[in-house]
Amino acid sequence: MNPTSNNVGSIYELQSQHQINIRGVSHNHPPPPLPLNLPRSDLLVGRREDYNDICVPTYKATITGNWKAAKIILDKRRELVRFSITESYDTVLHIAVMGKSYWFVEYLVSLMEKEDLELQNQKGPCWIFPDSRGMMPLYMAALFGKHDMVRFLYHNSRNMSGDFWTHHNRGCVLVKCVEANLFDVALQIVTDRPELAINGSVLGLLARKPYAFDATRSNTFKRIIYSFLEACHLKVGIPDMETYALQLLRVIWAAIVKLPKAQN
Repeated sequence: MNPTSNNVGSIYELQSQHQINIRGVSHNHPPPPLPLNLPRSDLLVGRREDYNDICVPTYKATITGNWKAAKIILDKRRELVRFSITESYDTVLHIAVMGKSYWFVEYLVSLMEKEDLELQNQKGPCWIFPDSRGMMPLYMAALFGKHDMVRFLYHNSRNMSGDFWTHHNRGCVLVKCVEANLFDVALQIVTDRPELAINGSVLGLLARKPYAFDATRSNTFKRIIYSFLEACHLKVGIPDMETYALQLLRVIWAAIVKLPKAQN
């Protein structure tokens, strides 16, 4: 029998046996929104010349990936990392996480305080952010599947700690990581924050991704490398054939089976 089929079938069976009520994750009863933690708007409401001379070239350089030009501007005005540069209250970091330069994001973070990483943009459409709050850079990076940036920003967010992080928006980041197949980050999140492991949405997503549990296929390249090294009589360790997705499932499974069964 296919072990992958067993895993997926067991997920559906587990969902039917247990009632999963996650406070702050339910779409029927979302928590009341907190005030948006917006960046400074001086350049938006001040002199138009400042907007044209600072915001426009900074945005253009960042969105087009001209990191050198953006760095020249920021080297002169380092405080710009906490200013809005668009009418939607995007910071330079909000724009940069959608690009491909890990180096530039790292440079921006080096200019920031912890509180700057928690700055949000203006409220987005409900299809972008489930609780209709503004998006933090970490959420945006996960939304666009930027693996290295998600790992970097997660580390710098101190495991999503801070006044504007809630159980709900932490859960939203976890869901986006699973949707984007960033299973190693998702595993780290539930390891750091076990209370998120009982997220029923994640269990449902994993049930729709049976390929993620195929350790044989996901490790084909690794096996080729190990075979080559062994043929060269080089000492190698035993590869870990269990995927991050399967490890994530085990953690979530262990947490959910402890919940009381649904009352009929």
